[in-house]
Amino acid sequence: MQQSISLYQFPYSHNCAKVKIALYEKGLEFAMPPLPGGSTRSPEFLALNPLGKTPVLVDGAFVIGESEVIVEYLEDRYPQPPLLPTTAEGRARSRWFSRYHDLYLGPQLSTLFFALHDGRAGTPAFEPEIDKLIEQVAILEQAIDPQPYLLGEQFTLADAPYAVSYHYIVMLSAAHKRPLTDKDMPKLARWFAAASQRPSVQRVLDACKAALAGG
Repeated sequence: MQQSISLYQFPYSHNCAKVKIALYEKGLEFAMPPLPGGSTRSPEFLALNPLGKTPVLVDGAFVIGESEVIVEYLEDRYPQPPLLPTTAEGRARSRWFSRYHDLYLGPQLSTLFFALHDGRAGTPAFEPEIDKLIEQVAILEQAIDPQPYLLGEQFTLADAPYAVSYHYIVMLSAAHKRPLTDKDMPKLARWFAAASQRPSVQRVLDACKAALAGG
């Protein structure tokens, strides 16, 4: 039986998006209450996660942070429908894509996002950061062959991190005047065309876009 689940999150965060997609894919009911104390630095929130970061999942009496740990927990705790392949090779491949997102692509997107607000954007010194994003997208483009998802016909935890991040790749590369289009990443664009049809992805993307627009 499902316990009461709450997710503390920001709607524009790609790490939070990954967790929400996993929750929706598994058909789990969950609440998204305001952050305790109104901030990730409040004593109330730090009591949940001393790192002061979202997402944080509360499942009954169990509390856990870090998006990759959360989705792995959800897979173990609520195994149906599965979001990991059954083979050791498939599971390893899924985790590779997740780690590539969380350690490389995701942080670089955050760098470009915040540079639009702190004065770094448009300066010659910032150009290498845009180059880095383009290189990372090229590595990902080379690594995938969507059929239609990253690991074949099954939508998995490998796909979940990239749904909102694909939107950020397009948006941020254009904002930094180095736009990446479907012609630059045809396989990734083909993957997104399939993934974006899933109700879980549509719901999370809509919430992200509304948050970015101030809605």
